[in-house]
Amino acid sequence: MSKSFEIVEVNLTGGENLNQKNKVIEFLIKNHSRNINIINFIENYDIQHIEQIGDSVIVKGTSDRNWIYISSKSEEELKIIKNRLDYKDKNFAVIEDWMIPILVNGHIVKWKLSTMRLILSNETAIAEPKYSISELTINDSKFIYENSKYKDFVSIQYINERITNGVSSCIHYMDKLIAWGITQDDGAIGFLHVLPEYRKMGYARDVMLDLIKKVRDKDKIPFVHIEEENEKAMRLAMGLGFKKDKVVSWFEIE
Repeated sequence: MSKSFEIVEVNLTGGENLNQKNKVIEFLIKNHSRNINIINFIENYDIQHIEQIGDSVIVKGTSDRNWIYISSKSEEELKIIKNRLDYKDKNFAVIEDWMIPILVNGHIVKWKLSTMRLILSNETAIAEPKYSISELTINDSKFIYENSKYKDFVSIQYINERITNGVSSCIHYMDKLIAWGITQDDGAIGFLHVLPEYRKMGYARDVMLDLIKKVRDKDKIPFVHIEEENEKAMRLAMGLGFKKDKVVSWFEIE
């Protein structure tokens, strides 16, 4: 026998709907670590739609793309969500592996990026950086983009926005930008990069340490997304105390 689900739809206009939005956020916070991405995204960006179906939540909002975020533990509820999507809902963020076959059923996947999410407990102590750390400016955006291996997924405009509204850390050598990191639109520590000729000197570690401190200063939980085959990044994160959580994916359907 199928369950009966309460559906709470919020279109985010008027005080009553904003009150419903806050109730959905309070529901997500009950399992903060599980929902950390979606909570941060709601707090940081223009959200067009929030809907709660039973114990599942769908959020539609815009950063560099029009993203769909979903929090769910139920295949039955996820199928209801899938049936309520429309033709404009193409870009999905932080989707768990078990959800993907349901969401892509009947569609062609244009691209997909999968990573391991790792979370750092606030009880984990961290060291102080050894090098002098500063913050990025939008004048650094083009250089960061040119040195990124994710050009298919990011733009200079997105980097500009994250430098302006997110948290950043960087290291210069002789006035040259050599190492950097920025928080992503969902609050994850990302964009970590050290120019090849300056690697194995501890610069990446120091950028990470500074970003962790800045994230914690905002009363947020530090977390990262790393492709599992990136062994160096995985070793760095786990050496700092990050723990593996789960695999999540971003993808676009036609």
